[in-house]
Amino acid sequence: MGEQKTAVGPLKKVSVKYTAGSAPGKADLICSQDSFEFIFGLGVDGLTPFEYQLEGKFPGDTVQYLIKRSHVVETFGHLFSRIGKIPDKIDRFYLNVGIEDISDADQREVVKALAAAASCGGDCDCGCGGH
Repeated sequence: MGEQKTAVGPLKKVSVKYTAGSAPGKADLICSQDSFEFIFGLGVDGLTPFEYQLEGKFPGDTVQYLIKRSHVVETFGHLFSRIGKIPDKIDRFYLNVGIEDISDADQREVVKALAAAASCGGDCDCGCGGH
């Protein structure tokens, strides 16, 4: 039997690359394949809509979806600060996300991520509401 892949799920460390475009398949807003890493499922309000899109996916999978500017903070929640600046004149954009890696988060990483979320100030624009 081959090696079993790990899926995106609770307390998994997920590494993603992303671009953003003004139309499906385009990368004209964020074209540099930015990336970030996060621990899945640590939001104070449960899973974000962004996390729901990734749940159950595997390394190498890609997700593309339309996001309205008015829903960006709601979509990303506590992960909002990880997404690059989208030009102000865009009312909606397509986010293209590729899952690079999924691994188990160790306890230290979980505690650090929880502490970062808890210490977030109200002026951070991350969607925490100052909690």
